[in-house]
Amino acid sequence: MDLEERIGIYYTTLTKTERRVYQAILANPAASAERSIQEAAKQYNVSVASIQRFVKKVGYKGYPEFKLDVAKLLAAPAPEAAQSTRLQRIMAGYTKTFQILAQMDLEQPLNRLVAAIHNHASVKAIGIGNSGLSAEQLVYSMYSEDRFIEPVTDQIRVDYLTHALTKDDLLIIFSITASVHSYQALLTRAKRLHTPVFLITMNQETPLLKLAPETIILPSTHITEVDNTPHQIDNRTILYSFAEVISYYYATSE
Repeated sequence: MDLEERIGIYYTTLTKTERRVYQAILANPAASAERSIQEAAKQYNVSVASIQRFVKKVGYKGYPEFKLDVAKLLAAPAPEAAQSTRLQRIMAGYTKTFQILAQMDLEQPLNRLVAAIHNHASVKAIGIGNSGLSAEQLVYSMYSEDRFIEPVTDQIRVDYLTHALTKDDLLIIFSITASVHSYQALLTRAKRLHTPVFLITMNQETPLLKLAPETIILPSTHITEVDNTPHQIDNRTILYSFAEVISYYYATSE
C-alpha cells in the first residue's frame, strides 16, 4: 500500500494538526525523503511529535518506513493534469474508484454473503461513526426485501455484542480503517465461537484480516488538485454505495 492509499484510508481520522502536517509534506515532500525527522519538522514549521503522530496515524511503523514511501512518491511519474473545475475533479475521483470497483472479482464473496444472510435469522450490520451510515443503509435497503437486519452503530453496542454474541449470528462489518481497537475483541470472540463474519474495509494491511473469515477490500478515493497534489474526499461514499450492492445481490438472488 503506497502513501496515497494510506491517506485515503485514514484521512477522515486525522486531526487538524495532522492534516496540516500532511499538506506541508505534499507541498515539499523532498524535506521528508531527504532529511531527518528533526530537519523535516524545522522545514515544515511543526513539532517532531506532530510528524511522529501523523506517521503512526496513517499506519507506518516509524519515520524511516514513511520516508521510503515519500521517496517512491517523488520518483513516480507526474499525474495527469487535473480536470478544469472542482466538480469535475470530484466526479472524476469517484468515477475512477467506481470503475476500479466494477472490475474487481467480487462475485463469489458477494454470493457467499447473500447466502449467509439467507441462512441466518440473526444478522448484525455493524459500523462505528460515519461508517455506521453504511450499516444503516443496508438495514434500510433490506426492509424492502422484508428482511430485518439489526444495526450496531456505536462502540458501546459493539462492546455489548461482543459479550452477547452467539455462533448463530452473522456479522457484516463496514469499516474504512478496520480499527483493531474497535473490533479486535469482537472478532476474537467470533473466531472462538465460529460465528461467521464479513469484514468490508479499505485497509488491506489491518491485522483484523487474520481474524475475519471473509473479507472484502474496496478501493479508496482521492482527487488531484490543479497543482497536482492529491486531496482526500470521504471514502464512505464508496462504502455506503456498497451496502446497496449487497442489497441488490440479495434481491436478485435465487
